[in-house]
Amino acid sequence: MERMAHLIARWGLITPAITFLGANKPLSFVGSQALLMFQPITDLFVARELSMDLATLLADRERLDMLLTRLETVEAEHKDCKGK
Repeated sequence: MERMAHLIARWGLITPAITFLGANKPLSFVGSQALLMFQPITDLFVARELSMDLATLLADRERLDMLLTRLETVEAEHKDCKGK
């Protein structure tokens, strides 16, 4: 989860990720199953380990909430660094 948060931060997608994950939280389990179903296709574009981590994360609502909390913390840290 920590690795996922830092990867999202490095890509500069913290705010869109928080918005997307928060809005689609009720459908997160369905999304995880879709990722697993389309894994042969996603393996062409994304490392298998990353897609498996994302599918596992989306399948568990508690982990998803922890990721959202961590992303909000990372976003606040980035704002503090820019403000100084």
